[in-house]
Amino acid sequence: MAHPDTAAALAAVDAHFDEFVTELQQLCRIRSRRQEPDQMVATAEFIADSVRRWGGHADLVDWEHSYPYVLAEMPGDGDRALLHFTHYDVEVEPAGDDADWISPPYAAEIHDGRVYARGVADDKGALMSRIHAVAAWRLAGLPAPVTSRFIFEGKKWLHSPGLDSFVEAHADRLVSDGALWENSWVDGRDRPLLKLAEKGVLYLRLTARTLPRDLTSQNTALLPAATARLAAALAQLQRPDGTVTVPGFADDVRPLTDRERELLAEVEFDGDFLRRRAGVTTFTGGLDDRQAAVAIRTVPTLTVAGISGGDMRDDVTLGIPSTATAKVEIRLVPGQDPQRVLTAVREHLVATGFGDLEVEVMATSRPNMTDHRDPFVALVADAARRVYRTEPVVEPYTQWIGNQGTLADRPIVGVGVSRADSGVDGPNENIRLDDYRSGIKHVIEVMAALAVTR
Repeated sequence: MAHPDTAAALAAVDAHFDEFVTELQQLCRIRSRRQEPDQMVATAEFIADSVRRWGGHADLVDWEHSYPYVLAEMPGDGDRALLHFTHYDVEVEPAGDDADWISPPYAAEIHDGRVYARGVADDKGALMSRIHAVAAWRLAGLPAPVTSRFIFEGKKWLHSPGLDSFVEAHADRLVSDGALWENSWVDGRDRPLLKLAEKGVLYLRLTARTLPRDLTSQNTALLPAATARLAAALAQLQRPDGTVTVPGFADDVRPLTDRERELLAEVEFDGDFLRRRAGVTTFTGGLDDRQAAVAIRTVPTLTVAGISGGDMRDDVTLGIPSTATAKVEIRLVPGQDPQRVLTAVREHLVATGFGDLEVEVMATSRPNMTDHRDPFVALVADAARRVYRTEPVVEPYTQWIGNQGTLADRPIVGVGVSRADSGVDGPNENIRLDDYRSGIKHVIEVMAALAVTR
């Protein structure tokens, strides 16, 4: 098969760009917060209608532990298929104060060439760019060169506990030769970043129980407090600088190759921005920016994400806490198995005298990594060169967590339409219109190239 001529489809993006942006704004005006079920369903319906409007078919599928999945397909010529995974819920990260926005967070207004809206960078811009890439072929009067298949996810819980069973049940509708993952960005040097990995997660709740109920603190000399016991147990898991002290915790971490170190050296990392934002002058361990850029992606971590116990009313209270809990987030890197790490944590608690603590698994996912030498990676990178007119940056490891491993039987590359300064976890989240245009065109070029690969 000859390489499809993308000129007409790329021209259609320019000719219909205002129409595409208007549809993106309409989606961003739906308040798809996980706390608002009606808005989540309305968002799913809008996305399905968009797919149908541009010639595809889409189903809303109710599923356990989730808002409706939108399972969609936009047919194309040939026998090749491209899978797109995106999500439509917003406020994935701490969202900040709405009062700090330059325009209301769900107004989706355009200021100075940028669309400002909660969720436009993570992940509605990427989501609509995939639909609009297929739409451009139709608007050009051409069949798309490959079939595009879609999972649009509406998470009810951040760790997507229903995704594994959903993918297993609908595997026949998700067959593809490669996948474009939900999001990535253009860096400060205008280079597209191609993400090849996600960290896994092991999220635990530890509970200490020392008494049948809270009792008066006049008995502290005689009775154990659950808060003290929990604090002592947590101190056995890591040192004050964050170093994990669980034996065998990192034994299975996949070592970086020399080429992967070279690739990571090309990934932009603004250490000054992070230090200013965090209000610190140095990183833990005295790491310089280049060391920090590698560590944030390749070092497994343990975070005590929250602690509760005892009477915290704004008053003087006299009690011995009977129960105390802590949430512990463990980010796993390629090579690590969540079950093996869980076993290591449990055994370490027993060995250090804290076997009585309850250990509840709240969430788990396996880390995933696509080999940077995979032909699909080269294809996506070459497509980026044609659109962005620069050398893309291949990121073999990332700091993000997710469920990418659920679809790991195919190569996966993360691409997107945002920037590192798009503010996905704070007020004034935005994307540049020029980046949205380029993101659509990048997907068009990926489709054309995939059509002729074997």
